[in-house]
Amino acid sequence: MATFLRKPDDLQDPRRRLRLKGEEIRFFNPQTGALPLFRTPQDRALNRKLYAGAWGKLGKGWGIRIVLPFTSERGRHIHPLDPMDGAERSRRGHVWEWGGERYVTFLEAKTFHLFEHRHGEEDRKDPSRLLVPRYLVRQEVFRSRMRALGLEDRPWYLAFRSVARATDERTVISAALPRTAVGGKAHLLVLPFPGHQALLFLANLNALVLDYAARQKVVSTDLTAPVLEQLPFLPPSAYGPGDLPYIVPRVLELTYTAWDLAPLAQDVWEGAEPDLRGAIEAWAKGARLHPDTPPDWAQGPYPFPPFVWDEERRALLRAELDAYYARLYGLGRKQLRYILDPKDLTEGELKDILSDYEEVDDPLDEEAYQKRVEKSTFPGETFRVLKDKDLKRYGKYRTRRLVLEAWRDLCSRGP
Repeated sequence: MATFLRKPDDLQDPRRRLRLKGEEIRFFNPQTGALPLFRTPQDRALNRKLYAGAWGKLGKGWGIRIVLPFTSERGRHIHPLDPMDGAERSRRGHVWEWGGERYVTFLEAKTFHLFEHRHGEEDRKDPSRLLVPRYLVRQEVFRSRMRALGLEDRPWYLAFRSVARATDERTVISAALPRTAVGGKAHLLVLPFPGHQALLFLANLNALVLDYAARQKVVSTDLTAPVLEQLPFLPPSAYGPGDLPYIVPRVLELTYTAWDLAPLAQDVWEGAEPDLRGAIEAWAKGARLHPDTPPDWAQGPYPFPPFVWDEERRALLRAELDAYYARLYGLGRKQLRYILDPKDLTEGELKDILSDYEEVDDPLDEEAYQKRVEKSTFPGETFRVLKDKDLKRYGKYRTRRLVLEAWRDLCSRGP
C-alpha cells in the first residue's frame, strides 16, 4: 500500500491510496527496487504508459556512462579564485595563468541550467562573455583526469545537476558545457555518438514529460545516477527522420549562445546528414545570430556565429520541445494538461487518465481554467514551484499556456 498523506483524515481518501505489487515496483525501479512516489492512482497509470512505451536505459539504449570527474577536493586539486587576493592572473578562454601555473575553469552545478551553461551570468547577450568561476583546477590535473575517463579529446561535455531541491522548478536540469573541469553536484554524461544525437538526448533530459517521471522517484535532494538511469528515456529508435529537423535546430539555438560552445556547433554540423544540415542552415538563416567576430580565444572552425540570447524566444522554443516530446511519448492533450496542472482536469476527465476523453473544449480559455482550478479538490500536484514562480512573475501560469499553444500548433500541422 502506498499513500501520500498530509493529515490523518487523508487515509480515508481513496484518491490518495494505491497498491503496488513487488513486480510493479521492479518495473519502475529495476536497479534499486525503490518504492515510486506516486501521489495518486492517476500518476501510477500515466507513468506505466511512459515506461511501457519509452523504456530506453542509458547503458543499453544509448550506451551512455555517468561520471563525476571531480568531487569536493578543494584545497588539493580545486583552488578558490579569490578576486580580492591581488594576484596577477591572465585568462584565455577557460585557461588561466596564475603564479607561473596554468589552471582550468571549474564549473559547479549552479553555473548551468536548462540548455544554458552561463547561468547567473549578468550579460548572457554578450557571446564573448565567460562566466567567472569560484574555483580553478590545475591544468595537468584536469588533463590527467579527463584522460583517465576517456574524455581527453572531447571539446565539449554534456552534464546534469545531481541536486534536486524541493524549491527548484525542475528536477532534471541538463546542459552542454565547454571544455572545463566539472564536478561537485555536476555529473558528466559520456556520449558515444555524434553531436546531433547528443542534442536529441539533451532535449529528452530537459523535457517536461521526463521531469514529471523524475518527480515520482527523487526522495531527497539528490538526483543520483541510479535514479537517472531508471528514468523512461526514449530509445534511439523512437526518433524518425522527420523528428531531427524539428528538434536539433531548436536545441542548438537554445544551447549555442556563446563562442565557447562553438566546438559543439561544429560537432553537430559535421555529424549531420545532408537533410539535417539543410534544416540547421535554414534555421540559422531565419534566426538572429551574432556578428561573425569571434574573440581571439575562440576555437574554430564553426558553421556560423552563436545565436542571440532572447528570453522570450527561448521560452517559446522550450515550450515547443516540451509539446513535441509529449507527442513522442504518445501522450494526448489531456495527459499533457494533467502533467502541467492536475487541477486543470474535471472529475470526469480524471476517472480514466489514459483515455482521450475531455470535457474541456478550449484549455487555453484562461478564465475557464481558473474556475476549474478553484473548484478542484484533487490532491495531486506536479509542477507547483514552476507554477507559483510563473504566477509571481507573469500573473499567470505562462509555461502551461505556452506548452498548450505549442501543442495546438503541432496538431494543426498534422502527424
